[in-house]
Amino acid sequence: MIDLGLLLHPGSYFRDLWNILDFIVVSGALVAFACSGTKGKDINTIKSLRVLRVLRPLKTIKRLPKLKAVFDCVVNSLKNVLNILIVYMLFMFIFAVIAVQLFKGKFFYCTDESKGLEKDCRGKFLDYDGDEVAAQDREWRKYEFHYDNVLWAFLTLFTVSTGEGWPM
Repeated sequence: MIDLGLLLHPGSYFRDLWNILDFIVVSGALVAFACSGTKGKDINTIKSLRVLRVLRPLKTIKRLPKLKAVFDCVVNSLKNVLNILIVYMLFMFIFAVIAVQLFKGKFFYCTDESKGLEKDCRGKFLDYDGDEVAAQDREWRKYEFHYDNVLWAFLTLFTVSTGEGWPM
């Protein structure tokens, strides 16, 4: 750091992103080490600095040129991935707005499976669970995923598009 200079010289230490990463990892480790003996209510904040230990293996990338080239390619491709993600989110927003207009207030069910309409979902019903019989109140509930607002429509569309949680 002393030889290269800190910031002002064209080849200075903080002009290289790998050196900035090294500085963050080392300074985080030093602060966590210096504060490791303290007690008090701020100990959780200090312990959160240990998360920076995850970045330690990235220091070895700097010393291996081929691995550094692969890592640089991945980082450079993130710009294109971000552009694709923006287009994807735009389309999801459009479909979420359309879904809210079409399906708002339509994703409800009765706890009594024999009733399909809200006006019929009143009173009590008998619930047979093996040998036990219990009287349950009928309730008109909303499904876990629905289209009542744009945020829930986003989540529902994402769940549908990934197929996560669907029976196979």
